[in-house]
Amino acid sequence: MSEKMSQSATRRTILKAGGALAATSLLAPAIIRNAWAEEEPITLLTWETYHEPDWVAEWEAANGGVKIKPVVISSLDEVFAQLQSGAVKPDVVYSEASTAGRLKKAGQIGPFDISKVPNVANILPGLNWKEPLSVDGTLMGIPLHWGTQPLQYNADQIKEPPTTWGDLWDETYKGKVTTFDDATVNLPMVALYVGAKDPFNLTEEEFTLVTDALRALRQQVRVVTRGFDDAATLYASGEALIGYCHNVAVVNSLKKKGINSKYSLPKEGTPSWIEGTFVTPKGQRDIVYKFLNDTMSLPWQARFMKFSGSNGILTGADALKAGLTEEELQNTNIPDSEDPNFKDNLVFLREPEDVERRIQIWNDFLAGTL
Repeated sequence: MSEKMSQSATRRTILKAGGALAATSLLAPAIIRNAWAEEEPITLLTWETYHEPDWVAEWEAANGGVKIKPVVISSLDEVFAQLQSGAVKPDVVYSEASTAGRLKKAGQIGPFDISKVPNVANILPGLNWKEPLSVDGTLMGIPLHWGTQPLQYNADQIKEPPTTWGDLWDETYKGKVTTFDDATVNLPMVALYVGAKDPFNLTEEEFTLVTDALRALRQQVRVVTRGFDDAATLYASGEALIGYCHNVAVVNSLKKKGINSKYSLPKEGTPSWIEGTFVTPKGQRDIVYKFLNDTMSLPWQARFMKFSGSNGILTGADALKAGLTEEELQNTNIPDSEDPNFKDNLVFLREPEDVERRIQIWNDFLAGTL
């Protein structure tokens, strides 16, 4: 996720200029601040751009000096490594929704007490977040932000917006197709294309269909990209016309360069992710939930969205009211939510039936040995 959220110094400058935005909502009466005086620090297992030092300092000052200790990680593997080693004993863990089951089984997170976070009312109504953040019917977290991994295309060369993942297999685009290096996301996309009933729990027959489709896709793909810049460069040079988009940030970066890049949400469904906010057994404290509630407020979310370019969790109207510009809003997936089919189109990532098998299939795809 850190790659998804890496941003320029320009955004940092914008943030500092608007740093006072959240002050009013986060300031608490002195009597409440005193109630937190003896609280131990709140330790976060978090990611770059989620909890910037000036945001943390502001919240601490407004809450009786309760300390926030962000521990920044850079991969999902590191989330589990830190937790299993015991080197970090967090109160809050930020991790992709599909890891909720694994975290719960390991005893690393507990049920989320949603009654203590009334600001969940600010979450975009079209975001079907409770199901992917629940395990066996128990809510384990709330979203901090979300995103889609749609179909990207050069709108100057492809006049009609593509509506199906099948266009990646269209021989018209042979050698002009891209995808990115990630087994856990590419296989669900291919599974949607071949009509799998559940792209995260494939039958043997469906595994065969996915493998065959990947073998055919290998002939179409120009380059398997390994980062946003890598993908943007291929589209900017004309070497790529269509592909599986790692993040809409790639499309937006091309637009800024004057390239008519667009994306669409295919009819088969669009793989999407939610960054979950999970609370550990140690973190089941009122002050922890107060902090999480504050991070779900309109001012905090708008600041986070401006700084990171994230979708956040707000509706378009609330984002504009809280300080986003129309241009910043248009650079997110939020306007897509106005489509009545939006909610049903998003296919949120879940823990698959066999991670190792999927990784091996993907590695065979990369090596051309399928």
